Amino acid sequence: MPRKRITYAIDERISDLIAQLARQEGISRNRYLEKHFAQVGIRLGVLPSNFEPLGETRGGDRKSAEAKEQAE
Repeated sequence: MPRKRITYAIDERISDLIAQLARQEGISRNRYLEKHFAQVGIRLGVLPSNFEPLGETRGGDRKSAEAKEQAE
């Protein structure tokens, strides 16, 4: 299942808070929101307890793969 692009209009202070919390965890705002709402969904029983948000869908870390090939 691919990620879906959506737009929300939210209070600027909430937007700033999301950015701050994501920065503290060292992840993007999108990843932070995905992670946060997955946890909420699991806690409320809306998502299964083994639910995992999508991982990297852009094809992975190509640079590391190239470096590994060159090292061999």
